[in-house]
Amino acid sequence: MLPLKALLRRIQKARGWQFSDEAAREQAWGRVLVTAQSAAGGAWPLGFTPDDVTPAQLQALCDAVEAEFLGGLLAEQVRRAGRPRIRVVLGMDPRDPYSWLSGLHEDNTIFVNSNRWREEICEANPLVFEGAVCRSKLEALAHTLGHELTHAVVLNFFPAMDASSPAYTPDDKHGPVFMWLNRRLFGHVGHASKRLFNI
Repeated sequence: MLPLKALLRRIQKARGWQFSDEAAREQAWGRVLVTAQSAAGGAWPLGFTPDDVTPAQLQALCDAVEAEFLGGLLAEQVRRAGRPRIRVVLGMDPRDPYSWLSGLHEDNTIFVNSNRWREEICEANPLVFEGAVCRSKLEALAHTLGHELTHAVVLNFFPAMDASSPAYTPDDKHGPVFMWLNRRLFGHVGHASKRLFNI
């Protein structure tokens, strides 16, 4: 646990606000959405259609979440270790075509399952993603990428833990360490969503 806590201290310093500061966390998620809707951030519509999403948009959104919540430290670690850059692909996960919303592969590819993103998410029809009330599809996707970045933190900073730790690997790598990190880093509780896209 000591290496994890040391990393969290570095992340907290890099992003400039405390993990326990819920108002700062909400503001950070708000900044991610503002960035994503800007021209430089991909000009995302709140209610995007999967068929219209480009690889550049997905990458920009993931990069915005990583920069805002991890202070760029994950991207730096990936570069320093000579690992493949974290990239996001929209489509069917070849490893698991029936996957839920998304999944991270060993090569740092996050697959976002396009078939799961066709239902409407809006003020009148929100989705609760790991405790966060998402009022747009864009907001839900940003939180989904945060979830996968929690996995990426373990994979890239602590590969031995990712491979075999009994505190991390249970429940398809959603064990106690994942839950603790996901909460600290992104404010997420659990790893489930409500209003399951009519599934």
